[in-house]
Amino acid sequence: MSEWVWALVRWVHLVAMAIWLGGQLFLFLVVRPVLRSQLDRPTQTQLTAAFGRRYSPLAWISLIVAILTGFAIGEHRGVAWSALVSFPSAYGTLLIMKMTLVALILVLTLLHGRFIGPQLTELARSLDPRDRQRYRQLLDLSVLISTANLLLTLLIVLLSARLVA
Repeated sequence: MSEWVWALVRWVHLVAMAIWLGGQLFLFLVVRPVLRSQLDRPTQTQLTAAFGRRYSPLAWISLIVAILTGFAIGEHRGVAWSALVSFPSAYGTLLIMKMTLVALILVLTLLHGRFIGPQLTELARSLDPRDRQRYRQLLDLSVLISTANLLLTLLIVLLSARLVA
């Protein structure tokens, strides 16, 4: 394929990562602080969940596109996937680190999106005082996972910048 096609593949990869990271940064740096300053915790949780449901399909599509185009770019660069573990070069070591972090992000995103987020939203609706403690614990875990996900994504972007060299 021509270099223009590969430039387009790299561009799609970068745009997909920009959507993934940009959405996280927007929620973390813009939406959450505004909600925190204006609303009580349960209402914040409900609105954050609504934003998450709206963003989630786009986020998953962008993450899958980034992974697929990443593999295509690796193939184009002649990465010997089986040799990465056996004889890691500096490039191979960075690529393995990046792939491991992407796998971790997938696990964290699934954990949060399928289990923690829905439970947190349900507990936020509850009027039962016994659910308040569980809500606070789950909220702390949600914030921890979301923050870890954002930091891991930023680290992946840093590793990606290093891989270009």
